[in-house]
Amino acid sequence: MNSALIAFTILGFVSAKESGLNDVISGLEKAILFFENEYERFTLDGVVGFRMLQAELEDTLKRWSLSGHEAASQFKKVGDLVRRLDFTAAKAIETVKVTDPAYFNAFQTTLHIDFWTLDPQWIKTDTKLVYPEVRVTECFGENISDRCMTQLLGTWENYGVSCLESDLCKRMMTTLNCQGYSLSHQLLYFIIVEHKKCSNIVQAQHMDSRASLFVQGYKKIFCSNMLQMNLQIEKNGYPLSEQDLFLEYVMLCGQAGFSEFFKAEWLDHILAWQLPAGCFGKSGQKYTLPKHKRVKRRSNNLKGGCSDHMTGVAVGALGGYLRFYGTSRILQEHQQLSNKALMHHL
Repeated sequence: MNSALIAFTILGFVSAKESGLNDVISGLEKAILFFENEYERFTLDGVVGFRMLQAELEDTLKRWSLSGHEAASQFKKVGDLVRRLDFTAAKAIETVKVTDPAYFNAFQTTLHIDFWTLDPQWIKTDTKLVYPEVRVTECFGENISDRCMTQLLGTWENYGVSCLESDLCKRMMTTLNCQGYSLSHQLLYFIIVEHKKCSNIVQAQHMDSRASLFVQGYKKIFCSNMLQMNLQIEKNGYPLSEQDLFLEYVMLCGQAGFSEFFKAEWLDHILAWQLPAGCFGKSGQKYTLPKHKRVKRRSNNLKGGCSDHMTGVAVGALGGYLRFYGTSRILQEHQQLSNKALMHHL
């Protein structure tokens, strides 16, 4: 392949990524405007998605690696989004504190920016870890899931004592062959273990590299299966009843650093699901998730068929795409190769 063709191919790749980044920024601008107008009606779970988004955007700004002709403008837009998010999220958090104090006290830790620690290295799933079969129904319900997570957070009955170990929770959160929201809650459980440094949960005295490998091992198991399930949702034509779950998988596994969740074709569909108001849900109708598949219980149906939970997981997923595009060394290396190829050709 001659240098001119190489340059053309690489520039096409970079141009496609720049275009995708612009589409993500545009979608986030609309979603944040919706959040600014409707924040008083958001539940804590919906607000969490916007706080994760803020963490993703702040990390993107710190590790920005783009230098294309639109990079400066894109960087400025992301900075503007962070400022708008910080202002509105603070108001939304104060609202949730009043409207749902018990749930707020239990899960307020997930509203902190530093809860969503982001690893600069991207990793891959492993097809060998995919379950040969999965349970037909959820592995556990919302109440026991909340109990297990709040025991780690220190907001259960023995308030203030974190990393409480329960044989039931440990067994349940490491059960294989789960699907649906149970699977994403298992991943969230280990995100909390990591954040709270609950070394006792992984049978260690400290969260050293050995203990971290234990946590990463379960993350890889869960996200390998979540990727497989999203591929099945894609194969089935993205049914409406599965879109919230699809987005939750992209959001959480993207946050955990699994780059395979940022497929360009998935991004096209996610952006197509955004309603004119900037939210996500079901246009013109009341958006309701199937009860038998629901684990998270805090969700509001807003005007125009909007769902605060689906909107929250959607922006968390889109924030992951923006971070992937804005900080990916792959893109940076392609740009450098493009410049070299062009210089050689000239």
